Amino acid sequence: MGKTLTMRSLLAAAGLTVLITLPALGQGNAEGPASTLPTPQSIAMELFGGANSALRSGDYESARRMLEAALDLKPGHPAILRGLYRVAINAERPGDALAVLERMADAGLGFDAGDDFAALNAADSGRLSDVQARLADNMTATGHAERAARIDRPDALIEGVAVDIETDRIFLSSVANREILMLEPFAPNDPVVFADREDGLWSVFGIAVDDRNRMVWAASGVVPQTPLEAGEEAGTALFAFDMMTGDLYRRFEMDGAGRLADFVVRDGIVYVSDADAPRIYVLNSISSQLELLVEDPRFVSLQGLALAHGALYVADYAMGIWRIDLGDHSVSLVRAGDESLIGIDGFLNTRDGRLIAVRNGVSPHQVMAIDLDATGHAVAHIDILLRGHRDMAGETEPTLIDLADGRGWLVANAAWPLFPEDGSAPETPRPATVILELDLP
Repeated sequence: MGKTLTMRSLLAAAGLTVLITLPALGQGNAEGPASTLPTPQSIAMELFGGANSALRSGDYESARRMLEAALDLKPGHPAILRGLYRVAINAERPGDALAVLERMADAGLGFDAGDDFAALNAADSGRLSDVQARLADNMTATGHAERAARIDRPDALIEGVAVDIETDRIFLSSVANREILMLEPFAPNDPVVFADREDGLWSVFGIAVDDRNRMVWAASGVVPQTPLEAGEEAGTALFAFDMMTGDLYRRFEMDGAGRLADFVVRDGIVYVSDADAPRIYVLNSISSQLELLVEDPRFVSLQGLALAHGALYVADYAMGIWRIDLGDHSVSLVRAGDESLIGIDGFLNTRDGRLIAVRNGVSPHQVMAIDLDATGHAVAHIDILLRGHRDMAGETEPTLIDLADGRGWLVANAAWPLFPEDGSAPETPRPATVILELDLP
């Protein structure tokens, strides 16, 4: 599924929000109470907290060393890079501060240091000018996409999209209205309800069309934005609906699951991530049951999944991309290149093995095409497919994407920031949801 506001709190704990002074990375372990052994996440949190203490005491070299160690564990993490920048500024080391800004530019991030630039300009105006231009370039509009639909249901909180390429119908998942919507090609802006809470749905997150079984799959669970009836119990499940009739075919549950969030379907096999537990499940056929594929305490915030290079890849919002060997189920973190892989939400693969990722956890929001090296263990190259589109602006974020026939369909402006967890009304009006269509290179 896409990032929820519950996960926004998790990300603050993981260090994605940095203030003028370095904050501690939150209370407790973001991986949940079941994790007791040290993990990259828990160690990075400890290092970040230690750096914060060192910064307050004026021990800038210790703070720098701890943040560099944390960055080794979480490559490209913008909060850690910003922490390194703050240490350099406080230590009055403009050369080090400029070097960190250059690393941010390499990572494809945007950053505005405001008044700090005066001191940097005095130290090396040419170097500052160059890195400012690069940071600004990271924020410029890139790529082209057309509106495929505009759904004027601002209170629906639409998260996911799936396309049936045979009929040109588009299916959408609603978090706040607990339903699946369908758009016919002759009425792309006029959704009808395909399935809803009467079918047992809670909030709907990931959604996909299964061409082999002619099913619409949906992952459903409960977040603070889920409108539960009085006395209604929370739960989570994977649902399969007949694509033509909308009838519920089967509902799949898993003991111990936190919240089934996103998934990928290939040849009738479904791989499912758990947003609230460090687990990935597999459903080997529509007549079987969900099974645990892998459980790893290093997982922090699992999102979309993709199948490429004979392996399963899963985006981790706080860590990057994990590779799961489908033979021995071993798990390893994909080695990132310069571009940051933090904050990936939507995540799928093309037929030729490219990974298409929607990054919304850091600035700028963008859609990326990721090429892996021949081993499938490292990033070889990244193309920015879409960034700065007018429908990706405002207090919204792009979330999930579907791929078919050399094209992508993207939820461009999910309004998660405008759905406070406490149920209060936002000050900013919620916009209509836009589905963008883009060609894939």
